[in-house]
Parts: sequence; C-alpha cells; structure tokens
Amino acid sequence: MKKKDKAQKKKDMPEFSFKEFTPEEGKIYEDAVNAFRVAITAGKTLAQAYESHAIADPELRSLIQADFLKILIAERHFGQRETLDDLSKKLGVSLDLVKGTLGRMLQEAGVSAADQFGKEFGDLNPDAKKTND
Repeated sequence: MKKKDKAQKKKDMPEFSFKEFTPEEGKIYEDAVNAFRVAITAGKTLAQAYESHAIADPELRSLIQADFLKILIAERHFGQRETLDDLSKKLGVSLDLVKGTLGRMLQEAGVSAADQFGKEFGDLNPDAKKTND
C-alpha cells in the first residue's frame, strides 16, 4: 500500500466548521434542546420531540436537531451503554440514521482532535516544507 501524500490526506479529511452562536441563537438552541429532552423523557419519538418545539430559522432548526441526536447518542450509547439498535427503536428512527450520525460524530471528534494537536504541537514531519503564508 502506498503512502498518501499530504494533499491527498487533506482531501480525505472532511471539513467541519462549528457554528458560533449569537446570544439569541444560543437561547433558541438551549430552549429547543430542553424542550426536546422533555418530549423524549415523556416517551415521544424523535420526530414528535422535534415537532414539540418550533424553530423559525430552517438552518438553525436543522443544526439543533442534528446536534440533539448526537447528544442522545453520546448520553445513551456511550454514557448508559444502550445499544444503537435499542436507541433507534426508542427514538422511532432508522438504525442507519443512528449509525450514520455516530459516524459523523466520530469524524468530527477526530478532525477536531487533529486540528487541536496541530495547533499545540505543529507538524510532526520535520522534512515537511515550511511555508510562510
């Protein structure tokens, strides 16, 4: 197997940008997540939880809903050792959706960790060309 060059490695790593919320968006986010939690605790499906709290901005709504599923996976699968299959059934969503979301979570964590490592320790390849951009 050939080693990938640096440009190819960069291309293979997905790009993620984490949204910086305004104070108003932060409040909307917090209120929505709390409302979704109440609905899930009451035995509602994920879709029903999402319907229980309106968010006017479609882009913000999509981001909050995606984050909430990630939160549930983190808490229930990693924190409480609930299987992905059980979680998908309780939430009324497909196992593929839960697995796909978990995969994105792990990619985001890996990219974030690699970025942070690079910021703290720099390039570990001493032979890499240095640029002064």
